Amino acid sequence: MDLRFSTNIVFAKIDATEVGALVPGQAVKLVDNASKVPSVIACDADADDVFGFIVYDIKSATFSAGSHCEIAVFHDNVMYMEASAAIAKGAEVAIVVSGQKVVTAVTGDRIVGRAFDKATASGQLIRVMINLPGAIK
Repeated sequence: MDLRFSTNIVFAKIDATEVGALVPGQAVKLVDNASKVPSVIACDADADDVFGFIVYDIKSATFSAGSHCEIAVFHDNVMYMEASAAIAKGAEVAIVVSGQKVVTAVTGDRIVGRAFDKATASGQLIRVMINLPGAIK
């Protein structure tokens, strides 16, 4: 996280159905279950509704099923993500299918935020201001 303009973070649990380890910055979606704590799993398709992004903490490099984590979910949180190609500052960005910290410039309904920085090539870290339209009611 960077430039935390607000503290829009929620506590969540990695759902028992998640088979892989999730990493900080990874896009996650909600799982519909009876848990008293929101359960999340990795986004695995472009059409997934992104709930938020796993926040890095000092203890955990990865989060497996049953782990607890913080999720950045709403407008004005800024996260470091990897550009999949050149991206202009201020461009709307969406997650790449895997959802693992990688974003691409795009327009349409898959937008997760705006590029706070400019990327000149694939692989560069840029700050993305999260603006999840589905999370803001």
